[in-house]
Amino acid sequence: MKTVEKNGRLVFIIYNTKMQEMILGCHTRGFFLYFCPLKQYDLIMKKYFSLMVLAAFCVVTLFSCKPDDEIYNRKCKISKIWYLSNVGDPNEVYQYDKKDMLTHIVIDSLETYDFEYNKDKTVSRIVHKGKHYTEQIEMTYTDRLVDKMVYSVNDTIRQEISFTRDEETTRITGIEEVYDKAFYDSFSILSKKSLYRKMVGDPEPVMKMMRENGAKDLVLHCKKTITYDPGEKEKYENIATVVEEYPEMRQEITRTYKYDPESFNPFYGMQYAYAGYAGYYLNNKLVETETIRTAGVITRETVFTYNYTGLHFMNDKKFPRQFTKTSSENNIPRNTYILYVK
Repeated sequence: MKTVEKNGRLVFIIYNTKMQEMILGCHTRGFFLYFCPLKQYDLIMKKYFSLMVLAAFCVVTLFSCKPDDEIYNRKCKISKIWYLSNVGDPNEVYQYDKKDMLTHIVIDSLETYDFEYNKDKTVSRIVHKGKHYTEQIEMTYTDRLVDKMVYSVNDTIRQEISFTRDEETTRITGIEEVYDKAFYDSFSILSKKSLYRKMVGDPEPVMKMMRENGAKDLVLHCKKTITYDPGEKEKYENIATVVEEYPEMRQEITRTYKYDPESFNPFYGMQYAYAGYAGYYLNNKLVETETIRTAGVITRETVFTYNYTGLHFMNDKKFPRQFTKTSSENNIPRNTYILYVK
């Protein structure tokens, strides 16, 4: 038997009856015996080192997620939603498959939004089939972050939404909307398009501006500039201000927001929830101020206040079970009740 050093380890070499060198090993965490040909020892150590490097890489990858990872790895899942009252059947039912992917949203037990996905689990399309029409939202992405949404009815494009992002933070800094004016000329048509109103936006302000300002253009535009509340942590992505410019109607709307840092938005991460920017702020709003200017003059200012009650805890975060929104115009509270998947 002889003593040698291999890769910084002290090992003892013994010989078997066939005069093959064997290794009697010593581990740094307690002693144990193992036997192998000396020629295989270096190969074993190389494999051991490779496995350690791979394990370290996996740990780093697991615990160093980008701030926007929660956008497509949502931790909180909604089960049912009631509006105005939590008595009776829910207004929205969220249905998931065995892999926890949202497959359908059932509205008032009558209408269904069907979700389709890309291979990377981002939503590619949402389809609502009405009695005489089919409306849908198609979404495209860059690095799993949405860069465009297209809303169409019976394969005719009615609105396009394009996003601009900061290259370093990936935050959305600008949005451009293009509207088909003919689609906004009829409220009776728009009022029946529930997918549009739920996911894309409220058409009534645009229609009101069209009536008041008499836009003659066939295509209308809106340019939005977005700034953020930095928050205490980098990933606390809360929109501080949105400035919406409607050049054809000489109108500008400025929205400012204040948030509750202890309460988390259950819609955050739903990139398709564009209406009211519901899927684009992490914490819940406390105050929203809407200021409307026409030709540079303030014509209206409305303040919305929000209150949250009931708590649902998920991954050390608090999600509200009830939202109450009140407008300074009428002081009438409007409630939303949410039931979560346990």
